[in-house]
Order: sequence, then structure tokens, then C-alpha cells
Amino acid sequence: MLDRRALLAGIGLAFAGPAWARAQAPGPAEPARRVACLDLLLTETLLTLGVTPVAVGNIPLYQRLVAEPMLPDGVPDLGPLQEPNLELLQQLRPDLILAPSWAEAGQNNLERIAPVAWLPTFSTRKPALDHARDLLMRAAALTGRDAEARAWTDRADAVLAEARRAIEPWTDRPVYVVRFNEDGRHAAIFGGSGMIGDVLSRLGLRNAWIGRTNVWGTVSIGIEQLAGNAEARLIHFDRGAETERALRQLAASPLWAALPAVRQGRVIEMPVIYPNGGVFSATRFAQQLARVLPAHGAANG
Repeated sequence: MLDRRALLAGIGLAFAGPAWARAQAPGPAEPARRVACLDLLLTETLLTLGVTPVAVGNIPLYQRLVAEPMLPDGVPDLGPLQEPNLELLQQLRPDLILAPSWAEAGQNNLERIAPVAWLPTFSTRKPALDHARDLLMRAAALTGRDAEARAWTDRADAVLAEARRAIEPWTDRPVYVVRFNEDGRHAAIFGGSGMIGDVLSRLGLRNAWIGRTNVWGTVSIGIEQLAGNAEARLIHFDRGAETERALRQLAASPLWAALPAVRQGRVIEMPVIYPNGGVFSATRFAQQLARVLPAHGAANG
């Protein structure tokens, strides 16, 4: 196991920001190899860097909501993200635990097991993708994956630029991006400075939702609110059986049938993306928009 003092010093340096990077200050004696993770975004970030966690909290939730990058088989499940199995965690002897900073007050007992990097999983001061890049670089500094992080930020820039070119003819209309609830009456809608809203903006798309959102850029709305912008396209995430049940309910709804996007064939389905995700999820979303918007436009003349 790594020297605890050295690794904690490295964690502090990883949060020191640009001044630390410019100074090329030394990090821990060696990077963390055995990393446990207690957050969906942080797990995505580790896997993006090519780091397989020694254990992850709530693996079924990761597989359902995030899915990609794929978590290799055999990674132990620590159980609920906010109540991890501390006995199992102690047996696994991680070098480092990654956990969300908002949970620090309630989970500081983790520090008795291994050094903990309390990383912020959202920002109220900068766009989501900029924050995701920062998070990727911080995780890379702790795990010795700086080259992988730089490659991924370069790839993200290239993917966004290519997607922007591909969808430029389809930026004539604003878009709603939603995930339907099974009741057929409500939806989660995405905007603000969250990951979905940020990517839309970077691709030159106008978000039809201009209402308030939470810190992750989402809010629950009634279906009737999708009539607010009669010119908009409506993009919704497909979550398999859950979405099928929602669409059956919507098909019987007069409110749904009356929506301009429904009447005029401007409803587009795409595979679900984790809306609170990082660089990997953002590039997936951009690539999917670059596929579905031109395909839908061609199919509808």
C-alpha cells in the first residue's frame, strides 16, 4: 500500500489548481493503483482513464444509468453509495478512495480505511464539460494517467467540432431534451449549465427549455410544458422497457397528441446518456446527436 502521508500530500496538490500544474510540484511517491470509488461520475471518470476500480458503490445503478465505459466483470460491489460496506472495503485494502465532496460530512469514517479524495462532482461556477475536464485531470494526477487524460480532452474537442459540423444544417430549430416518466404525464427535462445543456450550446443548438433547473441542469415538468416552444424538435432518451411503458401512456394522452412536435413529426429518440456524466458521456451525446438529427431530417424530407 502507498505511504499514506505521501498520497494525502498528492491529493492536496491535485486540488491546488493551475498554479500547482505550472510549478510542476512533485506528487505522491507513486500513483494510486488500487482505487475504490463511491460515485457514478467518478467511476465513469476512472474507467475513461483506463483505471479499473478495486471496488465500486452500487454497480447495478452504474450499469443502469451510465453503462459506458463498461465496468469489467468481477469488480466487487460495495453496496449503496451513501452506505458502503466498510468491512469489505477494509478487506480490499485500497490505496485511495474517490468520493463526492458533498458526502464528506456523513462519510468521514472512510478516512480510517484509506486516504480519501473528496472530489466535487458538479460546479455552480463553470459549465459542466469544463468541470468534467478538470475532474478528469484531477483523477489522472492521482492515478498516474496524465497522458490518458490529455488524450481524452483532445478527443472530446475533436468529437465536438466534428459533431458541430455535422448538425449545422439542423440548428434551424431549438430542441427539447427529455426523459419521459412512466406515468406518461411528466418528464425530466435538461438545460441550464448541466452536461446536456452545455453540449447543446457547444454544438450550436438552441435549448428550447429556458426555465429553471437544479445544479445538475435538470428539472421535472408536466408534458404540457413541452408546448412552450411550438417550433422545437423533441429529443427523448430511450431507457428500454421503462420508456416503452411511458410511450404507451403518452399514446393515449390528448395532451401528448396536441403537442406541435408530435403533430408535425418532430419527435426523435436516442439511446440514453447519463445526464450527469463526464467527458465520456458528453462525447457520446455529441456523437449521437450528430447521427440522429441528420437521419431524422433526411427521413422527414
